Amino acid sequence: MNTTNLDSFIAVPLPVDLYAEFTRRYSGGISSVLEQVAWNFLDRTADDFEAMPHKGVYWESLFLPEGTEIRTKYFHEYKTASIHDERIVWEGNNYPSFSKLANAMRGGTSNNAWNVLEIKRPSDSKWQLANVMRKK
Repeated sequence: MNTTNLDSFIAVPLPVDLYAEFTRRYSGGISSVLEQVAWNFLDRTADDFEAMPHKGVYWESLFLPEGTEIRTKYFHEYKTASIHDERIVWEGNNYPSFSKLANAMRGGTSNNAWNVLEIKRPSDSKWQLANVMRKK
């Protein structure tokens, strides 16, 4: 291991059967094997990480990258907002949350944003209801 200071470690939960198999195969150095596996994984996936979008907005666990469009239909008219940088923007205004955006886009009414907003990320070919996307 690169360090011996115990304050610089964290505990990572592993299934008991996985830990048992590691101890069976590598009785003398389980933590060093796991550390090496983790570094190897990071090295192998470095290009994948660099290709991921870094700007965008999280809506709970749903990540919406920059360029994502958000729309709702209100009185037979679509209103569309978008993600710019790390902001939710509609008609030149920034919104702190999707619920505030949905309420503003729908005439100041109270709405469940998950049920009234549709999303189209830059990689998507079609619009999807937000509530459907969060369940995937």
